[in-house]
Amino acid sequence: MPWHIEANNPGCSGYAVVKDADGEIEGCHRTRGQAERQLAALNIAESEARSPYSPTQAMREEAARGLAWREEYGRGGTAIGVARARDISNGRQLPLETVARMVSYFARHEVDKQGQGWSPGEDGYPSAGRIAWALWGGDPGRSWAEEILAAEELEDEEDDEMEEEEEEVEEDRAVDFPRRREIEEMLAQLRARRYS
Repeated sequence: MPWHIEANNPGCSGYAVVKDADGEIEGCHRTRGQAERQLAALNIAESEARSPYSPTQAMREEAARGLAWREEYGRGGTAIGVARARDISNGRQLPLETVARMVSYFARHEVDKQGQGWSPGEDGYPSAGRIAWALWGGDPGRSWAEEILAAEELEDEEDDEMEEEEEEVEEDRAVDFPRRREIEEMLAQLRARRYS
């Protein structure tokens, strides 16, 4: 966490939200609760800033196609799908949480590919399911989102493994330390006998 809360910081009265790196005050608050809310907002904003992902050109084109189809045919997608398509088609960077929602959407709606009107030349093309799929970035969006989520999960697994190893070392130290003290005491007694 790159910020912390300080009570009675010389730079402001009450509670200060302070940047860890340089001690810069990000905000002064009368109550700790207000400072905690700012701290939470800063952490959320930083999390989203650290992990924005830019849609590919193929995704942007597919989302724009979905918006055009929806306007032309008056079907397909929900308000959330339309909002997602606008973000994607405009090239807006997407946070990891949105990428995860995209993976979930595509997994739930894979079955729509079996419906009538999914493929060109079929009656009812483009079907409501095909339009909705396009709104979320289509097949390019699915591949993109799955790759990002897989990479993030791998990184999380590596972090978890490192934490587990650190915990094991700490546990070993906790077990070894009392035994080391016992041995040191025995050595001290032996030395005392030898020199007395």
